[in-house]
Amino acid sequence: MHYGKYFSTGRSCVLVTALLLLATCLSAQITTQSWVDFIVNVPMRKGFTFDNEFSYKTNISKTTKWRSYDITPEIEKALGKHFDLTLYVGSSYTNQQAGYDTWELKPGLGVRYNITPDKRLLLRLLARFEVRNQYTYDSSVWDRNTRSRLRLEGIYCINKNSLVENRVWYVMTDAEVFWTIDKQVRERYSDRTRIRAGIGYKLNAHWRFEEIYTYQFSRNTITEHYGEDQQQIFRLRVKYFTK
Repeated sequence: MHYGKYFSTGRSCVLVTALLLLATCLSAQITTQSWVDFIVNVPMRKGFTFDNEFSYKTNISKTTKWRSYDITPEIEKALGKHFDLTLYVGSSYTNQQAGYDTWELKPGLGVRYNITPDKRLLLRLLARFEVRNQYTYDSSVWDRNTRSRLRLEGIYCINKNSLVENRVWYVMTDAEVFWTIDKQVRERYSDRTRIRAGIGYKLNAHWRFEEIYTYQFSRNTITEHYGEDQQQIFRLRVKYFTK
């Protein structure tokens, strides 16, 4: 299979995504969120990798204030060059609105297909299935539902041939769809469509830094229907690889 056409269009894909994000934001009334992530990556034997992601999320617009504290440990197994299998358990405490707090436990299973492994332009398709268990503190009630996620993503190295090298600048873009399979839980953003574009820098074998802009549309309040409002997210990610 020839991948030359993918490399020649890498910058164009990122530019088109950025223009689409800009056009969408100008045409919609959006709210703004800020996310900060710190990720620890630990390589293991026989193709296994352990990640642990710590996140803080909040809105910074003038709407009702909410905030979330997340931790997501994940085990990943490489099945050759083209396939990866992931297993994770997310835990999240969220102050949804005044007097309404929730805690969520979210085990999930994912399969990633690496379309262009070991190339300057990395194209990947990730499918995930999650079982979402949410506890509401004010009513002492558990809700449970299942949600699927599908994401197509691309990463293009600007100044080097691959992410294996150090001091690499790279750009990234992806589109992801979330949909709840059974009943709706009483929370924000259970169903959504998300488009992202960002830039990253790999300093060395241990440290990576990413700044990502995200546009998504979903339910903005607990009572609204899907798609009635839009959100923009400014996300800072710091990744530390132990070796």
